Amino acid sequence: MMRIVQTYWRRLDHEATATNAKAVLMDYRHRKHKAKRNEVTIQSPQMDGMPRSPSTENAQENKILRDLEDGEFCHQCDRVISAIESSEGRTILRLLYTVGRPPKVESIMEQLGMQSTAYYHAREDALVAFAELWPPSPSELLVYRTEKRA
Repeated sequence: MMRIVQTYWRRLDHEATATNAKAVLMDYRHRKHKAKRNEVTIQSPQMDGMPRSPSTENAQENKILRDLEDGEFCHQCDRVISAIESSEGRTILRLLYTVGRPPKVESIMEQLGMQSTAYYHAREDALVAFAELWPPSPSELLVYRTEKRA
């Protein structure tokens, strides 16, 4: 009797994993714009001499930290995309999620010289590769199928 070895790759739910990666990347543009607001809106605190109630929080500091988190998120996405082995996968993710307005799918397929089926497989593979490289903290993107043992 032959025993089949179950690997992590076989148990990986590619569709659900790609959906998780897509959800992270869909937030990229918005967070990139929020991170750029730093350059425009950060100003020195103004002292007007008016009495204030004591506060343990520094609202300006908290705002800066939130903006830095957005910038770090975008930097992390860029690093993960750059680490993907497939050049086609890197190109697809950059075009779809990180540059200005995303081009039409037909334009990306033409640019990469791919047919529809090959493009959609390459896109899913790129999203899975992104999820595999994404650090598990604060959220794990990989989804595994659970198989019942007989």
